[in-house]
Amino acid sequence: MATNPIAGLIPRGSLGLKLLLVCLLVLVMGVPLLIVGGLVGERQSRAAQVTTTIGADAGGSQTVGGPMLLVPYQRTVETTDDQGRTQRRTDRGTYVVFAETGEATADLTVEERRSGIYRAAIYRANTEFDAAFRPAATLNGVDSSYRFDWSQARVAMFVSDSRAIRNAPALRFDDGRTALMEPISDLSLAVPAAEYSRPGLFSAPSVPLPTTLVAFAAPLGLGSSPADFSVETRLELSGAQRFSVAAFAQDTSVTVSGDRRDVRAEGFFQSNGPLQVTGDRFSVSWRTALVARSIEKAADLASFNLGNAAARDMAVSFVASDDVYQGVARAVRYGIMFIGIVFLATLIFEAVSGRKAHPAQYILVGLAQCVFYLLLLALTEIIGFGVAFAIAAAATVVLLAYYAGASFRSGAVGARAFVGLAVLYGAMYILMTLEDFALLAGSVVSFVVIAATAVLLAAGSVAAMIATRRIDWYGRGVSATTGQT
Repeated sequence: MATNPIAGLIPRGSLGLKLLLVCLLVLVMGVPLLIVGGLVGERQSRAAQVTTTIGADAGGSQTVGGPMLLVPYQRTVETTDDQGRTQRRTDRGTYVVFAETGEATADLTVEERRSGIYRAAIYRANTEFDAAFRPAATLNGVDSSYRFDWSQARVAMFVSDSRAIRNAPALRFDDGRTALMEPISDLSLAVPAAEYSRPGLFSAPSVPLPTTLVAFAAPLGLGSSPADFSVETRLELSGAQRFSVAAFAQDTSVTVSGDRRDVRAEGFFQSNGPLQVTGDRFSVSWRTALVARSIEKAADLASFNLGNAAARDMAVSFVASDDVYQGVARAVRYGIMFIGIVFLATLIFEAVSGRKAHPAQYILVGLAQCVFYLLLLALTEIIGFGVAFAIAAAATVVLLAYYAGASFRSGAVGARAFVGLAVLYGAMYILMTLEDFALLAGSVVSFVVIAATAVLLAAGSVAAMIATRRIDWYGRGVSATTGQT
């Protein structure tokens, strides 16, 4: 009768050598887990690409900046050359003046748009802006060499993608005047006054917009003096996945609400409180003071970065297709640990019961656990992580429990395996839902589950280390547990 070459590697009674083999098999199971992990990354990247494509037609992620004041200036600068001669140069530029207080209220109507199994949250935002300016007080302390031309001042706003604007934005001043806003390609004065354009006398640097922003503006129309004023405007625009409002005033208040549940508050600033969800609607608010904003009340555009100002935002984002893969990726990262727990429990059961499991059976059990992650990935893309985990875990637990009972020819063993595996996968799900405490939870769960599995599979025996204290790991003599050589 031919002998099994694999079985010949394991002397009878040598649990120590079998333990080493089991550890090696655990490491081998890392190979299919790496393949599954790579597949998760590939599918996540694909989902992000498709989601971006779906949302692009609606305008993509939108950042909106509320009213700000642009005021042109001219300034005489004296310089001394190497010969000690004094030269005068008149510079022309633009100053940005931020509102003293600003309030934005946005209401989002959200719908889901799909492409195959992938989806993106498309919204239509109705945003009301209210800004109060005190330009004279804001510019108090600016060098007296700056001579501002208030007759050419403009009120400007910006968005990420102007193609998504659904209305003709107009300014409504507190004195009853209105002004229609028009696109601008430069933050500097678009049409300089006649005295500014004499050649050879003035330097007039342009201030191009960041490539990620589009601006539009309307004339202030308050004459030659810097009077206080308030302005309101309404902006309707579409977008996808993320909506944010930049802190456009020295003191900015923002409230965003909408008809969606799977939403989270994010951005540069922390919200005043947790995001509130009532029924199918959400609401969240922020208030950002001047000190927290970390931007001057007014600044020369020559040294001002509008992109950095736009990044200081208050935002909400919606669950994207690629978000569903995060739980699967986290599960795969802990896959080796859970496979090792099952292998260890099986080895302990062998030690305390005297029954034997073939290395090939360990491999089949490990592969079944690897297939669990593949099944979890496939189902998550269609029905979401929670339901997918329940289905994949139930199928895997039933399969492994049946296999354990059939392999050891014992219904009791199968029942114990079912209970132990159910507890194990339940602990895995709890671990997967954690983020900040995943490492701590994983460490605690691994210890507790090892002990619990040993107790369940050994039918009331003491903990694993105690249950195996008399085992002859080297196979030198008689095993105290089995009483056999």
